Amino acid sequence: MDRAVVLWHAHWAWVAREVPPLTLDPYRVEGLLRATAPDRHNVPILGNSIAEMGFDSAELERRFSADGLRFPKITLGGSPALTFGMLADAVVALEPRAAVFVASAPALRSRDYLDHVYAYDVFAVPHLFTFDELLAEPRFQLDGLVGQLHVFARHRSALRQALLVSLGRDTWERRTRAAEHMRLRHMLEGKDALQSWLRQRSPDVYPNPNTRSLTWLAQRLREHDARLYVIDTPVHPMVLQLGGRRRLGPYRQALAELAAQAGFELIAAAALPEFDERDFADWVHLNARGRERLTAFLAEKLAQHVADRR
Repeated sequence: MDRAVVLWHAHWAWVAREVPPLTLDPYRVEGLLRATAPDRHNVPILGNSIAEMGFDSAELERRFSADGLRFPKITLGGSPALTFGMLADAVVALEPRAAVFVASAPALRSRDYLDHVYAYDVFAVPHLFTFDELLAEPRFQLDGLVGQLHVFARHRSALRQALLVSLGRDTWERRTRAAEHMRLRHMLEGKDALQSWLRQRSPDVYPNPNTRSLTWLAQRLREHDARLYVIDTPVHPMVLQLGGRRRLGPYRQALAELAAQAGFELIAAAALPEFDERDFADWVHLNARGRERLTAFLAEKLAQHVADRR
């Protein structure tokens, strides 16, 4: 039964087409990865909800229509970089020309992130964890392995909810509202990734499994003649006033050093246009104005890469 679901292409195509972003994201992303045809015109955008809300794939595809590029967003709300280290081989299987990872300080933090990792690849684990780190979190490793082996273990609840929608007993609109209410509650209770990162008493330690994930993703892409771009995200001015400026310095230095070591192309925060309160929907995510500006900026950065590959 498990293998039948895994090999059921029509099911995954339906998931990729019907499940809204930021709703049942691990299930939706597996559908996207299974349903997206491998092609050198793919340039996936990887990251969490910041990536999902920060870029307009349709506008990028319009700008690069002469080159036939596609920009599928492979995003999981709340996920740190480790999720995409685990998904590195799945991303490579898309045969992309390039990939864009949307980075932030919480996505590369060194503690309190494993509950938000929604993928697992036992073959990537040796590249992402030290031996001591493996011993420190045996439950995470065991649960991840079970999920990798069994689709019902990793998507039991999502499969049930999708079945209810397909039977007309629920709707995606209702599921989306429920997910939005949960995100709002977490934000009000201080449980979202940004607030938990700001509250950390001790600084992040680099390298860690999240930073190693970018190294592994860049290596796997490079082995298949593809380039990884890592773009740092705009930061709301209020976050800087609440202590973010002090905390961001070590993160940005670590990210720059990692880019030099791992060989990916970093689009650093200093290179971004200036964003202010008018560009944000909340303290983390861009609104339509900010999304339009960041999309245009990324398009300009990618244009030279596209020209180099023509």
